[in-house]
Amino acid sequence: MKVFFIFILVMVLFSSCMNDYELAEEYFADENYEKAEFYFEKALNMDRGNWKILYNLARCKEELEKYEEATSFYSRSLDVKNTAAAHLGRARCYEKTDFLEGAVMDYTEALRLKPKGNFEAFYGRGRVHVKDYQYYGALKDLNEAIKMDPNYVNAYYHRAIARSQLRDHRGALNDMNFVIKNKDNFRQAFFNRGIIYQRLGYYRNAISDYDRAINLKLASSDVFIRRGKCYYELGDRLKACKDFSSAEKFNPENAGRALARYCS
Repeated sequence: MKVFFIFILVMVLFSSCMNDYELAEEYFADENYEKAEFYFEKALNMDRGNWKILYNLARCKEELEKYEEATSFYSRSLDVKNTAAAHLGRARCYEKTDFLEGAVMDYTEALRLKPKGNFEAFYGRGRVHVKDYQYYGALKDLNEAIKMDPNYVNAYYHRAIARSQLRDHRGALNDMNFVIKNKDNFRQAFFNRGIIYQRLGYYRNAISDYDRAINLKLASSDVFIRRGKCYYELGDRLKACKDFSSAEKFNPENAGRALARYCS
């Protein structure tokens, strides 16, 4: 009788855990991450060592931008089962919190576990390398990502930045042209193509792109200072100094240096 009672209790607890887990999955699929989080946590209370619940709860935390909590749950999931997906998730969270070394390590481990067809790991690691100024590594990873998905626009955007920093301005320009052709309201792409044109000495093209970035509400000292320098190179000192003055409300120190150098 006692054994039977224990069996019934275990079955009830298991059923409750599964119901909570199934509800959580439904809410997650509907992008209701708050409720999904609540039911995954309930399910986890019934089965604390379940790697799948830990992983899916981490995904909820990540979607809710609770990156430190998400990192903890991805780590707990990995303690139970070493999966490429959990390394990718933790890498994304590390990237969001600027722990770039940790992100690279996790993207690398995800590639070790799943070496073929792992677009996200190549693209993610390439993107982190760009942020960390590791442009050769970025170029290598982003080339691999683009081979896997030749239509993924953001991979070209990050490769353009890496190429430009490596002084392959023509290659960078080709990549950024592809980006803008497919995302014509991407203000950072116009800003960065402006930089490429400026480095090539195509100042009017650069000004046109900086204009577009500003019209798309890019608010920074850099865009006004760069456009001002283009005007200065074209001999229009009045417009140059006006742009340097416009930059003052975003970064008075940088704008002040430009005004002192070009307009005093």
